[in-house]
Amino acid sequence: MTTGTGPLAGIRVVEIATFIAAPGGSHLLASQGAEVIKVEDMVVGDPLRMFGSSRNGMSGWFANINAGKRSLCMDIASEQGREVMADLLATADVFVQAYRPGVAERLGIGEADVRKRNPNIVYVSISGFGRDGPYSKRPAYDAVIQGWSGIAAVQGGDGEPQFVKSFIPDKVTSLTWTQAVCAALFARERTGRGEHVELSLLDSAVSFMWPDAMMEHVVLADDADHRPNLLADYRLLGCQDGYVAVMPLTDGHWKGLADAFDRPDLLTDPRFAEAGPRAAHFGEMIDTLGEIVADVARDDVVERLIAADVPVAPALRPDEIATDAQVQHSGVIREVDHPIVGPIRQHRPAALFAGGMPELRHAVERGTDTDQILSELGRTPDAIAELRATGIVK
Repeated sequence: MTTGTGPLAGIRVVEIATFIAAPGGSHLLASQGAEVIKVEDMVVGDPLRMFGSSRNGMSGWFANINAGKRSLCMDIASEQGREVMADLLATADVFVQAYRPGVAERLGIGEADVRKRNPNIVYVSISGFGRDGPYSKRPAYDAVIQGWSGIAAVQGGDGEPQFVKSFIPDKVTSLTWTQAVCAALFARERTGRGEHVELSLLDSAVSFMWPDAMMEHVVLADDADHRPNLLADYRLLGCQDGYVAVMPLTDGHWKGLADAFDRPDLLTDPRFAEAGPRAAHFGEMIDTLGEIVADVARDDVVERLIAADVPVAPALRPDEIATDAQVQHSGVIREVDHPIVGPIRQHRPAALFAGGMPELRHAVERGTDTDQILSELGRTPDAIAELRATGIVK
């Protein structure tokens, strides 16, 4: 990875949020060069510090999602805290908050309040279900949205719904708002006007799932050619000592697979001989492939199909991913020495820029940069000491 300032150098982002949906997005912006200031409260801060494997009070989860950020710890509900927030947001290009609807306004940091001093800011509001509507005041976490968006039902097929064991709605939301922010910043360069970006976890998840997982609920005409959802039979194939993912979509793939396992009958079977019938009999095709590989070692299946240029992958276990040859070559996961957590594996964003990306600072303890940020906002050492003594900042 080439080191550089990143395409968002000079952009200041202020974040008031916890867990993943907002912090994950601002981490991505930091990796592309933006300066990110994370504002945390005086009591707990971001609870993500405490979730999962940790050392010295910081989890590996937090260390990844919050790398590249500065930390300001402050009571933003106090009069003095509101004054500091107003000054800080007056310097920001982007402000992202993930309160339930109405909370930011009660704290004096709603869009209208912030725009009085900073009319060109890109203001981002993230909520569980949206600004209004029957569910708008409800709390929402990733698991709740997996249920409401149909993600859990799709995983279970006709059986019991199941969670995807990754925080998909949170992470999709983080990618969605950061893309929208970059579009808003681009528009601001042309027009000089700021923007209010609003999105919910539910809308992000439903939009993400709709084109493929909900494909049989898209074409509504009675005379349409309705076919089964291919994903209903989408599954891994069990081998002698593991699992593989195989997807022979083209006729060339199918011939390569038949040759790799010495099964010429697959080329004459009317269900599978061409792509159209294979799609119509997708479940039977998967069953047949499962029978073929059941008594073959996982890596042998992969090697045979790679040699035949058939799309295939081993279903790697979590402990195999970081040491995979391609993952190591790309550097998407690297080992670093974190000053608090110690040796950790850390991911980098997938998109690389020819102009380089910044080397991110490590995630820091809550309030590490409080004094420096206050000084940048014009607070004198005596004023900072007073704020600290009265419990406004930490």
